[in-house]
Amino acid sequence: MNEVIVEKVALRNIPISSKKVEPVLELIRGHNLLYALEELKLVNKKAARFIYKLLKSAVANIEHNRRMDPSKMKILRIWVTKGPKLKRYRFAAKGRIRPYQKYRSNIYAEIGYGT
Repeated sequence: MNEVIVEKVALRNIPISSKKVEPVLELIRGHNLLYALEELKLVNKKAARFIYKLLKSAVANIEHNRRMDPSKMKILRIWVTKGPKLKRYRFAAKGRIRPYQKYRSNIYAEIGYGT
């Protein structure tokens, strides 16, 4: 397996659970970078907007910082991890409170040349 990692990008603390992000990542894992961007425009999911933002940032970094052509790049690895949980409380009957958590996640990607 001959891979050359050109760019690593991360999007942290996005307000969506990692369970909801993973199915969208499965659609684009291993694809060409520009093809994945076009594919994400057609996906009607909240997670697709965050992933699109991440990959668009990677394209800008490759063009500006590395002075390379992003059309030849491929998504080598892309994964999601759990982020910090926001702990909140909701008022309940009889003067009690019910705790609940708002889940967040982190998305990481490695872009480069690969076979």
